[in-house]
Amino acid sequence: APDAAPNPAPLGSGPDANAPPSGIKVIPVEQRSRDAFQGVAKVDGEAEDPALRSAKLAAGDALAILAFAAIGRGNHGEGMFFGDVLGTALPFLIGWFATAPLTGTFGEDARSTKTSNAAFAAAKGVIAGVPAGLVLRSIGKGAPPPVPFAIVAMVANGVLLVGWRTWFAGRGAGGAGAGGNKKGNPLEFMNL
Repeated sequence: APDAAPNPAPLGSGPDANAPPSGIKVIPVEQRSRDAFQGVAKVDGEAEDPALRSAKLAAGDALAILAFAAIGRGNHGEGMFFGDVLGTALPFLIGWFATAPLTGTFGEDARSTKTSNAAFAAAKGVIAGVPAGLVLRSIGKGAPPPVPFAIVAMVANGVLLVGWRTWFAGRGAGGAGAGGNKKGNPLEFMNL
């Protein structure tokens, strides 16, 4: 009959070439004498669109810089209206996004799900973007910032931006949890 299901391949004959990809790549285990070592199964979720991931990074970066401005204004008893906070954050936002092409703040490493790559990309952005923001703030205020403010701006923005980027990378491309390699028994998939 034309609608009959095809016969399954014999056990042990390997994967069906016509089957859709499962997203699981099994790397063979090493074997020495009679002892088998643990294998690694890599589960690849669908890759997130780089433009979408960059947009998420930009939104999170803007929120981190706005949080810096809001915390600073709150600590000094200044107005907390959004326009006030935005006015304080604006030179740092401009500095961050203007230096991004030079530092790779939204490049492949920044979009990576490897936390070390994402943290390093964010740190490079902080090293260039925050000083650029301080210069823009100085121009707007007509005077250089006090040294303690410059130090606090570097440290606080560094903690917020590198921390946020590291957290985001750790969540993986799918955003549901850390992806990547899972160490374990090569037959562990049977427990799924």
